[in-house]
Amino acid sequence: MFIKLTVYKKNGLHVRMAAAFISLLQNLIQNKEILKKTYVLYQDKKVQVNNLLSLVSLKIGQGEEFILHFEEKIDDQIVQQIKDFFEQTDLEDSQQAETDRLLMENSITLHEAISALPNGIVVVNSDNIITYVNAAAAKLLEKDPHELINQRADEVIPHSRLHEVLKTGKMELSKKQEINHHTLLTTRSPIIFNGKTIGAVAIFQDISTIEKISKELNEVKELQQRLNLVLKSVSDLIGLTDKNGNFIYKNDEMDVLLKNLNSVPNIQSIIGQHEWENIKSTQNQIMKLIQVNQQSSYITKINPIFVDDEFRGTVATMTPFDDIKKLLEKIDLMEQRTKYLEMELSKHQGFDEAFHKIIGNSETLKDSLTIAAKVAKTNSTVIITGESGTGKELVAKAIHEASDRKNNLFIRVNCAAIPPQLMESELFGYEKGAFTGAYKTHRGKFELANKGTIFLDEIGDLSLDLQAKILRVLQEREVERIGGYAPIQLDVRVITATHRDLKKMVDEGSFREDLYYRLNVVPIHLPPLRARKEDIPLLVEAFRKQLNARLGKNIKGYEKGFMEALCSYHWPGNIRELQNVIERLFNLADEEILRCKDLPYYISNPQCQENKKIMQKQSINFGNEVLTFKEYEKQIFSFACQYYPSYNQLAKALGITHKTAAKKIREYGLEHLVGKKYQMD
Repeated sequence: MFIKLTVYKKNGLHVRMAAAFISLLQNLIQNKEILKKTYVLYQDKKVQVNNLLSLVSLKIGQGEEFILHFEEKIDDQIVQQIKDFFEQTDLEDSQQAETDRLLMENSITLHEAISALPNGIVVVNSDNIITYVNAAAAKLLEKDPHELINQRADEVIPHSRLHEVLKTGKMELSKKQEINHHTLLTTRSPIIFNGKTIGAVAIFQDISTIEKISKELNEVKELQQRLNLVLKSVSDLIGLTDKNGNFIYKNDEMDVLLKNLNSVPNIQSIIGQHEWENIKSTQNQIMKLIQVNQQSSYITKINPIFVDDEFRGTVATMTPFDDIKKLLEKIDLMEQRTKYLEMELSKHQGFDEAFHKIIGNSETLKDSLTIAAKVAKTNSTVIITGESGTGKELVAKAIHEASDRKNNLFIRVNCAAIPPQLMESELFGYEKGAFTGAYKTHRGKFELANKGTIFLDEIGDLSLDLQAKILRVLQEREVERIGGYAPIQLDVRVITATHRDLKKMVDEGSFREDLYYRLNVVPIHLPPLRARKEDIPLLVEAFRKQLNARLGKNIKGYEKGFMEALCSYHWPGNIRELQNVIERLFNLADEEILRCKDLPYYISNPQCQENKKIMQKQSINFGNEVLTFKEYEKQIFSFACQYYPSYNQLAKALGITHKTAAKKIREYGLEHLVGKKYQMD
């Protein structure tokens, strides 16, 4: 409900008239809630009607109109009385008019002064209802003043405590509190009239900036203390000079040096006048080795200080040269140790998941798998050597599955199992009608492996003619089908394997030398089982789980002495032989454990085993002629390297370093003999 009213009084809506108007409303409208929601609207301003200071602050002059807004409909009789109040034309004497003018001026001045204060002010009545809020307080509370007027202070102001002041009648002076991330000092005071508390006022002083400055000052003090501690703790000599070279700060170490100087204790006495002038003129730092008093030498570093392009002094640091020398020696030692540890770590780093199928933790196996894991990320040709049954195909598959080609085909070709007359067509394919029986075009293994990997097992069994054709495929990266005319471009990763000594076959002329070197890009030698017997329990346990699932058995363990018997045997058939033995035992087992009595006689009978393991004695043949030391050395390495699958083990056996063992093997061209024999017949 809106009522348009006009002020006819000479001094407008002055203090006395505003107070009389509020008193009239309170008498006419007994419901205080209605008055709380009644506002005066004037020139885009809106104030609560029963807030005297706010009402006077509108400065409504004579003859000006304003709107009285009720949120609820008011009785017409009350509306008329309100209009009559403003339309009365009682004559005012000049003295009363002057009094009203003075009251108005003073109230406006007081209101403007309070509103302009940088400190926040909140006034409540005896019921703890907010009757006044200045702009600073509203800003701190992050609310509009209209949202605060006529609200209980303890509901809209965090920890206001004005209700406590109303209750006790005692002032609370400069209490610290936090409001909306502001740190405030709050003073709360009761308003007493005629011995009765009629309200209370709270004054907020924002000290957030002071708090921030205080915190920064404490941080600076702490930083200064830390800096002083650092300067006192270091062994270097540290000094700060002015623009004349005189020290204005020096730590204890620098102070001791300066006291021992025979000349004036300034920076020029240490670095020389020429260097000092050079620093001042060029603005460049210097760092040089300086000998002081013909005794101690120091690595000296001088940094000039320039402020607004004006030279102000220097910072000098001096480090004893002996300390630097010792440090360099330590660094060199640590670098050598780091290289060694990196080499060792590379052997034990986790392999790609594809290699998890290969069971074993022995050092010899890890040496081989480390190479395989590294080469898997490349496209280089790999040759895997080792006795039959050592898992060459398993390693080849792991290399493929760990490579970028894993989503394409892995094609295995057993060169020993395919008749020689069929091998060419199997490898390279043929065109329809190329020969009798060629009823349709047939793609060869190399074509099928395009974008993937081809594994040529037992490569040593290929004929010389086929070796030449394989060499062409490796060189040209293309194949030509039998009966075909156009070459087919290929992108194939080639992995080969053999249990033969290809180097020896090259010497005998049964294997092409050029193909040997083309295949031997990355050789990987797999150790026989007898060279990694610590892996036997792991392999047996893996076979137990596989066979339980495949054969429907429930074997849970092994008889005492069972593993010892397996580890004592020399395993000429390697892992394949071990797997077959375990499967035989599964078929014979009547209980839930594997027993020694079920082992083959040649494994369970120690005496038989010893007879089989009698090793042939070998010695260096001196003959009747004295040879050079290198010839004898070559004989020693030729003999010894055959019995150890890695340079590490060979080095340990000969009592030399790994580096020396590797160097000698390469020097004498004995790589093909490494790990070729592990038992004597």
